[in-house]
Amino acid sequence: MNEISFRDALREVLRLEMRVNTDMVVLGENIATWGGASGVTAELVEEFGVDRIIETPVAENAIVGQALGAALGGLSVVLEIYSADFLFCAASEVINDTAKWRFQHRWQKPINLVMRMPMLSSGISAGPEHTQALDGYLHRANGLVVVVPGSVKDAIGVLRAAIRCGDPVVVLEHRRLYDLREDVNPADIENYSRDLRFGSVVLEGTDLTVVAWGWMRQLVTNVAQSLFQDHGISIELVDPVTIKPMDVDTILASVTKTKRLLVVEEAPQTGSIAAEILSRVLEDSVSGLRSADRLTMPDLPNPFSAALESLLIPDEMMIKSRIMKILAP
Repeated sequence: MNEISFRDALREVLRLEMRVNTDMVVLGENIATWGGASGVTAELVEEFGVDRIIETPVAENAIVGQALGAALGGLSVVLEIYSADFLFCAASEVINDTAKWRFQHRWQKPINLVMRMPMLSSGISAGPEHTQALDGYLHRANGLVVVVPGSVKDAIGVLRAAIRCGDPVVVLEHRRLYDLREDVNPADIENYSRDLRFGSVVLEGTDLTVVAWGWMRQLVTNVAQSLFQDHGISIELVDPVTIKPMDVDTILASVTKTKRLLVVEEAPQTGSIAAEILSRVLEDSVSGLRSADRLTMPDLPNPFSAALESLLIPDEMMIKSRIMKILAP
């Protein structure tokens, strides 16, 4: 087993896929000189040169438009947006062009386009225009695949699968995960590709199903282990990984077993993915369902103050408190 960080794992997947596919290019701001927004593309230019590690102007709509055109022309393109919030600058190119291209143009060929970007707070708040959750905005964009890896191994499998799947994929990388380190089998770094159609049961349990993804998956894992050790409470943790289209069946199967559901999401409550998950569970009329709840952020922009921001984002204490409330006799 090799210990590797989330950041380095993403870089290795890019490196290995570019070695295999000489028609693959990477686009983005500062990706050659600074290694991009989070250091993921550092050192790649030394191996592949400026013709394949292509620095772009600060113009997100141009980056996405150029990448879509290159993908339609037969290249495999991975683009990096410096911060997920700036994807709004390319909203038409992403939602009207990329997402709808197959439908509008009867396009039968692959569209090998991956849009990857850092999302949410690193713990040092950058304010309301740099720390938003983009998955909630994108999960209704038919034609896109939207994924949020919550572990190092999932980052490897998700990015490799996204590069190879032949449909446009948005990979949202939580900033707090870049320094996360895990032991990963070297063979997985070389070959692992995750099936984007399915979520994961990260922890098996009987008392309560908790659905969480990204950084929230890590927090829920810690809480679940603590509750089992201290109180014998058995939490089943489901990570959907793919937000669009979501593996609802895995969630329903878990809730059918535990009869209780909590969705933990680092995003405002109104219009949340958590609301969609709760609706699907209620629409399915899970037999014997005793509780369905969500823990989200309030409907407020992320403040510049890190102290204030920490009051809004679900943390381990909030998660534990909500679980204990749900399970209270």
